[in-house]
This record gives sequence, structure tokens and C-alpha cells, in this order.
Amino acid sequence: MITSLFALFVVVFVAAILVVAFHKPSRRTQREPFRFANLWSFRGQVGRGAYATAGIVGFALKHNLDRAVATLVFHRPFGIFNYWIPPVDAVRISALSHDDAVFLSTMVALSLVFIWVGLAMTLQRLRSAGLPLPLVALFFLPVLNLFFFLVLCVVPAADSATGLPARESSLRRVIPESMLGSAFAAIIPMAAIGAAIAYFGVQTVGVYGWGVFVALPFCLGLGAVMIYTFHRPRSIGGCIMVSLLAVGLVALALFAVAVEGLICILMAIPIAAPLALLGGIIGYLIQRGRLVQPQTTSLMLVAVLFPAGFIGVESVAPVTAPLYEVATSITIKAPPSRIWENLIAFPDLPTPNQWLFQAGVSHPIHATIDGDGVGAVRACLFSTGTFVERIDGWEKDRRLAFSIVAKSDAMQELSPYNIHPRHLDGYFDPVRAEFTLQANPDGTTTLQGRSWYRNSMWPAVYWRLWSDRILHDVHRSVFEHLKRLSETA
Repeated sequence: MITSLFALFVVVFVAAILVVAFHKPSRRTQREPFRFANLWSFRGQVGRGAYATAGIVGFALKHNLDRAVATLVFHRPFGIFNYWIPPVDAVRISALSHDDAVFLSTMVALSLVFIWVGLAMTLQRLRSAGLPLPLVALFFLPVLNLFFFLVLCVVPAADSATGLPARESSLRRVIPESMLGSAFAAIIPMAAIGAAIAYFGVQTVGVYGWGVFVALPFCLGLGAVMIYTFHRPRSIGGCIMVSLLAVGLVALALFAVAVEGLICILMAIPIAAPLALLGGIIGYLIQRGRLVQPQTTSLMLVAVLFPAGFIGVESVAPVTAPLYEVATSITIKAPPSRIWENLIAFPDLPTPNQWLFQAGVSHPIHATIDGDGVGAVRACLFSTGTFVERIDGWEKDRRLAFSIVAKSDAMQELSPYNIHPRHLDGYFDPVRAEFTLQANPDGTTTLQGRSWYRNSMWPAVYWRLWSDRILHDVHRSVFEHLKRLSETA
């Protein structure tokens, strides 16, 4: 049944692209008819209908081809989200195994034709809409390229919008013409919409992902500029200002109504602010093309609906977070036997001086152990509660390994309210850890700690910077404590 549906799906979309390729539309509705050569050429123009059809059909064909090759040839599962998170074991390219390298090389080779067609059609669509051709670079940006595709699907051809509108729209009557008035009309409504979408994503749906941290700030920046420049072109400085203020006001609202704490908001700003800035710059470039009300209204609608839709997709198709590893080492002027006794159980650490710990991120206090050898239970008290660890590896004076069987919150949020954001419930999941002691010829000992964890907040490449930093700080604070204890014993 599934095979039959798949075959029918392919036939329907192949037929659709043939119709688009060879149908000659009336010259009254489209000045330049679409031809099959448009799929390959970087010259000419293409309408939004043909662009949307080619994009949807192309993605359908590519995804089914990728899935067939991945499952039938390489015996790997493959879904839509694997375009952002490839189904390989290694996190870094330098650590790829031979099988993973062959798999990824094959998938890249299969993509070359689709990349060529996508670039050709996008350049033609930008030219048709009167937009700057360098915007084609957005074609390669994950997640944002989906929004970029939607924008190009709704923006009409530039020459169809050169005249004045036949009648004033409701937006023309609502949005003030003055620079200050249009700025307020841009910032406040977009911030209110953004706060509602963010609340829906993190509180109702519980998704801390691409929709909240990537699509939403970008769309807020673009939507705010679309309102700000509705009546007349504005300066790039003004466009940047309204885009950043819209996102800043969303952050302030989430903090004020006790949805998120200050630490999480501060962590999100380095990714949200540049994306809002990018959206504002794109809006500035669009308004330079003299795009009038129909395009502005369509872009604003897409800017509102796209983040909410992306959050919905993430909620129904969750992705399992990969297992990450953090390794830290230190050299101690003491024999392994002395360090071992302090490693399995240690007294209270001094007050931490790392700013993350002082701001509320959970940090270790002391550790105790009940029993010896494999199966013993180690309890490590953190500032937010106790981590219970089951000993899985015990080589006296050489190696200690354990798995986490119970954990506490990752942080205590800074807020005037007593809040417990949903990201504290399992989004950061420590799994296991291992400590090894290696005696050196000069009488010192190298202590290495390795911790494995999962982080279900996306984009992973950004949030991993924070989680890796926190685990490194945890390692270093404990290691420095062990170094003091062992060297002064």
C-alpha cells in the first residue's frame, strides 16, 4: 500500500512539473511564459506560481529520492528533519567514520542537480520581483531558506506593482505616516504577536527549537520593517532599530509575565538579535525595490504565520537529540592513589567564581559515596539538588565511571517570580560520566573527565556552546578542588 501511494505521489508531481514546464499561459496574465529551460538557466525571469510549483515538486522528488537511497542502499532511517540533523554518529566532520563519510558524500552528490535548479529558479524569481540578486545567499541558510521560499512565492512581479494602489487599504489608514508613529506601529504589534507565538511555543507546546529561536526573531525583524516602511522608504538605521526593538520587547514581555527567567533570555539574545537584524536588513532591501502594499501585506502575513507553523511541525515531528561528549583534563602533583580517595567523595567546594554559577546555573557542592566497586551509589550535591550516580566502572586508582539515575534542575532562573520554565524538565539530560587517572613519569597525574549528555534545545550547534561551557566549568571547578586537596594532603 505504501509503495503504491509513493508511486502515485511521484507520478502526480512529475505530471505537475510537466504541465508547468510546457503550459503556455495567456500573455494578459503573464508577460513571459515559463519554459523548461527556466529550470537550468540563470538568466531571465520566472513568476511566483511557477516558482512555487517547481519548488514543491523539486522538494518532493528530492526527499523521496534521498529517503529511498538512505533506507534501501545504506539502511538508515531518513526523515525531513535529517536535512538539519544528518543520521550519522559523529558530531564533527573530522570524526566521521568511513561509512558515514560515504553516506554523506552520496547524499551531497544527489543534491547537486537540485541545488543547480534551485539557484537558477531563485535568481530568476529575484529578478522578476525586483529584489537584489545577492539575496540568493539565503538559499543556503537552514530554516531561513524555507521562509525565503515562502516570501518569493507571495511577492508579485515588480512591474505588476509600479502603479499606485487603486484604493487605500486598511493598513494605510491604520499605520501613521510619520517616522516615529510608523516605528511604534511596527514595534508594538509585532512584539505582541511575537510574545504570543513564543508563549505558545515554549509553554503550550513545549518546543525550544528552530521556530522559537530562528524563524521567530527573523520574521519579527522583517515584519516590523514591512510596517515601518509601509508608506515610504526609510533609512537602514531606522530599519535596524525597529527590528531589534521588536525582539527586545518580546524578551522583556516574556520576562515580565514570568514565562522565562533572565538567564535563559540572556542566553537566547546572541542568536535572536543577529537573526532579527538580518530580517531587518532584508526588509530594508525589499523596500528599496519600491514594493508596494500587496507585497507588504503578503510578507507581513507570512512573517506571522511561518514561525507558528514551524513550531507546530516541530511538535508533531520531534527529533531525538544526539549524544554529546565533553572532555576536560588537568595535571595534579600527586600520585593517583591520593587523588582517587578525593575523587570518589570530596568535601564542600569553595564558593564558585564562574559568572554562570553565580547567575544561577547549577554547580557542584560536595560528593559522598555509599559502598565500593561496581553497583555503589554516589550522591553529588549541586546547588539545585542532588545527582544520584550508579557506579558502572571501578578500577581503583585508575578509572571511575557512573551513569546518572536521578538529577536536579540545570539552573535556578533569575526572576522576581518563583518560576519553573519547561526547559528545565529534561531538555538538558546528563547521561553518564567517566574519570581516568594516568600516572606520569615525573610523578604527576593526569586526571581526565568525560561527560555525555543530550540537549533537546535547537539549533543544537548554538545551544551546545552553552551546555559544553557549563560542563567544562563543572569539570574544572571539581578538578581544581581535587588538585588543592591532593597537593596539600
